[in-house]
Amino acid sequence: MLRLLDRGQNNTLIQPVLETLKTRFQKLGINDNILDKTIITADTGFADEANMKYLHEAGINAYIPDNKFRSRDQKFADQKQKHPRSSPAVSNLFKPKDFTFDADKKTCICPSGKSLNSHGLVTDKAQNISICFVGQLSQCRDCLLKQRCMRNPAATQGSSGKGRQVSFRLKKGNKATHTDWTKKRVDNDKGKRIYGHRMSVVEPVFGNLESNKNLKRFSLRGLKKVNIQWKLFCLIQNIEKLANYGKLPALS
Repeated sequence: MLRLLDRGQNNTLIQPVLETLKTRFQKLGINDNILDKTIITADTGFADEANMKYLHEAGINAYIPDNKFRSRDQKFADQKQKHPRSSPAVSNLFKPKDFTFDADKKTCICPSGKSLNSHGLVTDKAQNISICFVGQLSQCRDCLLKQRCMRNPAATQGSSGKGRQVSFRLKKGNKATHTDWTKKRVDNDKGKRIYGHRMSVVEPVFGNLESNKNLKRFSLRGLKKVNIQWKLFCLIQNIEKLANYGKLPALS
């Protein structure tokens, strides 16, 4: 099983990572195609449609959850109540249901009674069709309700600011996506067991590097230098694993 490490990066391309790995195994004479018989797991930073399409079309055995996979799991049904993440200021903001939306006329009235401008229709990869509205800057800037309407009311200041934005779905798409394929894999019992095992293997690596190796931040600047420093710490991690848990074969 191969577990990809991703630390806070969104929309990370998975293909170059796996292709580089495949090439290295070929050069070392270990395996001509390591991806054929390897289970790939990664966190939600790799979960986008482009990556899922590559994995599906390449026939790679991958389990990569989207950022809502726990909300579909009954085991985490009460997680929000036990561990609320939204601050009171954000949770008390006006939600789309507080706006008056007319689907036939394609109009939207905000809680203060102002009409929002339509920014047209948006179709996502799953063929869901939504209509977007945005408040006029002059109206939002002087609105007495903007503290309850916008996360950042100061954004209305200046000529380049923006008013409140809200969108409503007009039509739910029925087109199956590659992300849907991945959801089915991570939502079943087998997928949950495989991904759950990843949690106990990958995350301790970061804990070891940060707490025991004191890698709280990089001491170098520039992508090339940071990459070298990161690989050195990875080398230390792997040598430590081999020394404690593995047996190196005799060199010929």
